[in-house]
Amino acid sequence: MLRSLDIAEISLVEKQSCYLVVVDTAENLPLEQEIEKVISETKKYQLRRLHDASYGPMLPSENLYQGNFSEYTALYIEMSFPVSKKGLHLQPAGTYLRAFCKGNWDKLPKRYKEIPAYAKKQGLTLCGYAYETGINELVIDSIDDYITQIEIPIKPE
Repeated sequence: MLRSLDIAEISLVEKQSCYLVVVDTAENLPLEQEIEKVISETKKYQLRRLHDASYGPMLPSENLYQGNFSEYTALYIEMSFPVSKKGLHLQPAGTYLRAFCKGNWDKLPKRYKEIPAYAKKQGLTLCGYAYETGINELVIDSIDDYITQIEIPIKPE
């Protein structure tokens, strides 16, 4: 799949809803403490191994329209089979704008600048959160080869 992926393309995809463990982030919290919060939260829902899960940061779509591409508000971990749904965030089903960014995370702001322009040109309105997921981190040798997938819900008409 990765070899045939056109990472320059922005496309629309249909997604099913799924449950996410969401951990709020704090601007001045050290990375080690954020990781501890994530591990603690996932234990509540009996997620056994993080390498089996999709996870990443969440960025409010309003931030994209304001040109604020670095104020993430939460980290998420997808729960394939939640034991309990109480307290989980439901990522809505529907149409999502999907884009990719290759390279270090410092390249993400440039890609995020392109997304609202694309949506406007297509007559689309972004809503909810941008969900980022690293899709090849287990098979790369260099951060320059890292691919981030960005998915953002489109407001229904």
